[in-house]
Amino acid sequence: MSVVLLLATAMLVAAAILLTIRATIGPTILDRSVALDVLVAVTVCGIGLHVASTGKTVALPIVLVLAGFGFVGAASVARYASRSDDLEAGRDGAEEMRGDRR
Repeated sequence: MSVVLLLATAMLVAAAILLTIRATIGPTILDRSVALDVLVAVTVCGIGLHVASTGKTVALPIVLVLAGFGFVGAASVARYASRSDDLEAGRDGAEEMRGDRR
């Protein structure tokens, strides 16, 4: 079991390092957002690995909070990106609210 635990920890650390690099040099905000979202998922997996290896479930609420933050963050960035795309295209959303179809 310790070999599997060590291998899983090494893979999670390598993923976290690569994701940190990607979040640092990502050319767009969406690249950075995806990297940070996956970094939150890797952190959740790391905490889950710790819980599975020790058998203590005291860290499970932290997993739930991190998963919630990851979801809200990803949804917020997606909404911001779609809004900025609409503004660049010259649409302000008023046509959609009035029901005008073009």
